[in-house]
Amino acid sequence: MGADFKAKAKRSFEKCWDNAAVAANTPDLFARGADRAPSRYEAEAIGSATVSVGESFSVRMEGSQLVGRRGTSPVLLVSNPTKNLRLSIEQGCNIARASVVASDPISGIFEVTIH
Repeated sequence: MGADFKAKAKRSFEKCWDNAAVAANTPDLFARGADRAPSRYEAEAIGSATVSVGESFSVRMEGSQLVGRRGTSPVLLVSNPTKNLRLSIEQGCNIARASVVASDPISGIFEVTIH
């Protein structure tokens, strides 16, 4: 019975490498590859909305603009998203998460990263 099982199961098992697991378990302390910093985009507050550094918003494409919302009210506007950003948001069901990483109090412009 044991030998029959081995012979039948032998053809159905396939060896393969899990490349994601290999990459995750490969030490990279002394790797020469450059770290990838997330892209930052300029955004401005809509109306009299108060926005502070560290806040996160859900963003959606509305026409050619990217609008960040707090609940249901619009808060941020990224007026000129790049083509790559638009494509990646479309692939993510037209929604993404934006985090405010810096602000310029004089101009009222914020820097956001899109996740």
